[in-house]
Amino acid sequence: MAAGGGETLKVTISLLDALAVRIGCEYLSDLRFLDGIQQVRLVRALKKIGPEEASLAEWNDALQYLINEPPRQTPEDAKARLIDSLSQPRSAGQKIRK
Repeated sequence: MAAGGGETLKVTISLLDALAVRIGCEYLSDLRFLDGIQQVRLVRALKKIGPEEASLAEWNDALQYLINEPPRQTPEDAKARLIDSLSQPRSAGQKIRK
């Protein structure tokens, strides 16, 4: 219902979608082709998200989608691996995935 109706709408999006929105990607697939500044923004966005804010499955989906890594056992491990890998410099336009 609209404002004033007393009801609120709660929308939940995936971790990957949230990351794309936070760094200004028009499409989810843009996350794979970031320039240096966008990659820094992605790492900063990841650091601001607590491991408990997404499910283990979502963290592992991000690992697979962004850096083609196998699943981890905990959200903390998955987040740390993402940050570590994405913190490595890449040339402009280079695909993030290995």
